[in-house]
Parts: sequence; structure tokens; C-alpha cells
Amino acid sequence: MSMNFSREQMLLRQRLQAAGSPAVAQQLQQEIGGDMTFLGAGDDAIRAAASDLAAAYPQMGRAQMTAFVRTLWQSRIHELRAVGVELLAARAELLEPHDLAFLETLLKEGEADALASKLAADVLGTLVVKNKKLWRDLRRFANASNEALQRAAVRACRLPLLHDDTAFERFEELTTPLFAVADARLQQAIDELLAAAAAVHLDAVQALAQKHGRTVKVKARPRSKAAAAKPAAPKPAKAAPPAKKTTKKAAAKAPKQA
Repeated sequence: MSMNFSREQMLLRQRLQAAGSPAVAQQLQQEIGGDMTFLGAGDDAIRAAASDLAAAYPQMGRAQMTAFVRTLWQSRIHELRAVGVELLAARAELLEPHDLAFLETLLKEGEADALASKLAADVLGTLVVKNKKLWRDLRRFANASNEALQRAAVRACRLPLLHDDTAFERFEELTTPLFAVADARLQQAIDELLAAAAAVHLDAVQALAQKHGRTVKVKARPRSKAAAAKPAAPKPAKAAPPAKKTTKKAAAKAPKQA
């Protein structure tokens, strides 16, 4: 089923504008700034619009998806860009290594850090899981002067760290120079990644955090389903009290049977 980009973009805008709030739009304008347009739609409305769009075009391939996201991005409407990021995240498995340049452009041009965070963690991260050679590009991002790319390099490590027991050495090499960068959002991204990676690389995370004077809040590991479902061992039955001995005096008082 072919997609009319202009029509779908118009329908998305109408839908999200109807779901939007002028007060929210004004708040976003103050927080994000730039020359973006804000419709004031909430995250739930954006996710629902992206989900409905993906369901309407189940056969959407990589080329069509990336072309449509480019169209949404060029609109410079925050909510339409957000739909594009949701769409890429939902179908990140379709992307190929040469789509990295496309993602890099979106990261550089994005004013909203929340969108950049999802783009790096869920889209770029999926691409790196599929293609380990892209770690060298993450190192290039980390060494760039662009703060958005530096944050993306860190955030994109989350999925590789959770899927690969050997990935922490690459992550440590990538992040070591970044601990000294004066970017609060970058430092927050590093702390969040360390906390997430502790589920797989606890000892290495603690060593790296200690080396750089960081405190990592490690979440308690949940009990496994098997352990939770296992019934508790039955308590041993209490031994019956010993029978009382009948004294001669008591026996004499007992009535004789006929």
C-alpha cells in the first residue's frame, strides 16, 4: 500500500493539534525554544498516532519509512518529529548501517533532548546491537565537539550493554574522556547508563564508578519467576506429646470394667 506523505502529514497535524493544549505548547516553547512549532499534544497522543500509522502501513519498508520521517522532520513541528522518532523506534530492526548518516543528521538538528534520547537509545542502540562495527562510530560521536552527539554516543550503549556480556570494555573506553566534559545532561546520561548496565556488568560498573568518584544507584534484582512460583517448603509436623504414665494411685482409683 503506497503512502501519500503530504496527506498523512496533514492528517497527523490535524489529529495532534486537536489533542493539543495551548498551555502545553507554550510550556514546550519555553523549555525547548528554537524556531520550532508546538501543537501541545501529550506523549500518549503522539504514541497513539505513531502506532496507528504503523498499523495502517504494515508493509512499510526501510526506504519508505526513512523518507517519511525526513518529511516529518522537515516540518519543524515538534509533535510530528516525535511521531517520526516513535516510528523509527518501533521498526528499528529495518535499519541498516548506512542509515547511520541519516540518524546523525536528526541528532544534530534536534532541539528536544527527550527526542534525541529516544532516538539514540532505542534506534541507534538497536543498530549497534545488530552491527558491532558501529562501535567505532559511537567513539567518533563521543570525540565530537557536538554535545548532542556526545550524549547520543553514551545513550546508544544501553542496548548493546544489556545484550552483550563483552561490551563493557568498549563502553568504558568510549566514556572515560567524557567524565570530564562539563555538560550536565551528558553526566546524567552516563549515570543512567551505569545504573542500567549494573544488571549485567555489576562489578565493572562499580569499579568504573569508583574510579571517577560516582555513586551508582543499583536497583535490587527481581526474583526470578521460577523462584517466585516455587512453593515454600512445608514446615515439619510437631511431634505428638509423650503419653502420660499412669501412676499406681491413679490406677487404683479408676473404675474396674465389668
